[in-house]
Amino acid sequence: MTWARKRCHDSIVGRIYLVILMLTHPVVLSYHLVDRRFDFGITWVTPRQFERQVAWLAEDGYRTLSLSACLQSEFQLPPKAVVLTFDDGFRALMKHVLPVLERYGFVATVFPVAGYVGEQNRWDYNLFWRRMWHLDWNELRELLAAGWEVGSHSMRHAYLPSLSRAELLHDLRQSKERLEQNLQIPIHHLSLPFGRGNLRVLECALDAGYASVATLGQEFDLADSSLSGISADRRLRLFSRRGIYLHDTLRSFRRRVQAPMNSQSERLRQQAISVFSYGTVLLKALRQSQHCEKSLEI
Repeated sequence: MTWARKRCHDSIVGRIYLVILMLTHPVVLSYHLVDRRFDFGITWVTPRQFERQVAWLAEDGYRTLSLSACLQSEFQLPPKAVVLTFDDGFRALMKHVLPVLERYGFVATVFPVAGYVGEQNRWDYNLFWRRMWHLDWNELRELLAAGWEVGSHSMRHAYLPSLSRAELLHDLRQSKERLEQNLQIPIHHLSLPFGRGNLRVLECALDAGYASVATLGQEFDLADSSLSGISADRRLRLFSRRGIYLHDTLRSFRRRVQAPMNSQSERLRQQAISVFSYGTVLLKALRQSQHCEKSLEI
């Protein structure tokens, strides 16, 4: 666990410090879809893959923690701890993930897209327009009862760096409030759509009330002077996650888990895989541009 401090200058409040706590232990793994149905893309795994991965974790002595448990434990984390996270919150989790984790006494953190709870993933672009259902509120409550943790994956799964500060705050606050109102629990954790953000996104996450942000293959330049206005007693925890995908064999999965947190090869691997998500990002930007043009015509 390491601390990084960045000095910021603000014309109103003067010199202040932003303290960002970088959690380097335990390993945090990121899944998306676990399903038998074929999907064009690599951000999914089969139920057989997933069960073999979980079985190996258990056999090798790993235990799962929630993100909140990591923050509360700080330097007292067990040596073989792992955090399992699931972005998007697809309904297939109930059939292919929950029973497996319960069998081994494991828990996980799920990040639903708050604006699509109980609906199809119309935010996504894929070949042949295949749609998948998201968890509904009762299913999320069932996961909570099983010991899972729920965080936010934004309101609409927008590419957050493309939003203005006002749009960002609205999205992050609205998603947090909707989840809290429907589940009657505090929401502390944010997973960035497409695994990427920028310093403005981090600042807005703090202002929206999140305690941590989860990324995928991204590092932030803490020497950047664009982030200001945050007092020294406000700390944002950054969880750098490792994605698990269709091409991962059991051998490569073990390597993902056992590699040191400062592994350059793992960081480059995740960054290379994340490039594939930019197709969806560009299509979303094109749709937003077309919507704005139509609005101007009207």
